[in-house]
Amino acid sequence: MRGMNRCAIRRDEGETISETAMLKRRFVVIATIVGAVGALTGGSALLFWPDADNWTEEAKACVANKYAGYWESSGKYSFKLDYENGCDRKVSCAIDVQINNAQQSIKQHGVLVFAPRGQTPTTNSYSVPVTSLVGSAQADRNCRFV
Repeated sequence: MRGMNRCAIRRDEGETISETAMLKRRFVVIATIVGAVGALTGGSALLFWPDADNWTEEAKACVANKYAGYWESSGKYSFKLDYENGCDRKVSCAIDVQINNAQQSIKQHGVLVFAPRGQTPTTNSYSVPVTSLVGSAQADRNCRFV
């Protein structure tokens, strides 16, 4: 009985499968199922990312920078980007931010969706937590109408 904890299944041929082999098989089966469900349902965060084919300069021109810079609130630091939609159409923007300072290097991507002008709110913010208020930051956006 002492060896039973290492051998979980006994086959007809008299072979045994170790727990490690069973876990590997279980992992492969679960990963396959998750991948298949994700592929069928489109269960990916990238689905919310605007398609590169739909990015337009016209949509990008609709979204104006209100503020871009370091921000301190309640002793916590962040790099904050405030945008406002000036068009009568709904706009979605993919935001790319890269921040470099002496303590860290951060690269982040995000998506902001703006309501049409005249609806509330037409402004939207994207912020990245940082360790200090010093450093260089670069931000870019690609937008499309939705």
